[in-house]
Amino acid sequence: MNKFKKIFLRIHLVTFIILLINFIINAIFEIGLISSLRLILKILFYVSACILFFYYVKPFKKRALYFSIYIFSPFLIFISWLIDGIFGALLGSVFLFFFVSNDTKFENDQIQINTKFQGFLGSCCKYEVIEKKYFLFERKIGEFQSEEDFYFKKEGVKIQDNILQMHLIFKDYDQEKDRYVAKDTTIYAVLKH
Repeated sequence: MNKFKKIFLRIHLVTFIILLINFIINAIFEIGLISSLRLILKILFYVSACILFFYYVKPFKKRALYFSIYIFSPFLIFISWLIDGIFGALLGSVFLFFFVSNDTKFENDQIQINTKFQGFLGSCCKYEVIEKKYFLFERKIGEFQSEEDFYFKKEGVKIQDNILQMHLIFKDYDQEKDRYVAKDTTIYAVLKH
């Protein structure tokens, strides 16, 4: 039992340190671990904390208070959502911010375009352009926002001279003819390198 407690405590501390270093480096240099690896580390961090709660609850130790946050926060968020929808949505957005993976809309060997998580009450369709670096790292090179959700085609996205060129087809409603019309559109976003 004691051996497993040490293993889970090490997993919790190591994942916390890696995620903290990644956060600091990402804030300063805008380069960090790829999103799938970050998600795995966050899940390991959370699950190890939940397991450690049960190790420290009997006999009760002060560390159990720290680990109880990870066990009881989803229940408190759910109850606050039932009592007051907006407060629960705000708490849920904060909690899910750490665990929601990026919704990848486009990916090729150079870049990846993701939808940013804005929370339950956030605005629609904020995208970030990620450049892949050295297999384990990624760097944010651009950001843009739209009022519509985009669906990208492989051949419709190009990078030329630090400008992201996206060729899209939108569906628009023509009120005079009472039908939907396809609009051929090209959108440009400036990237930083």
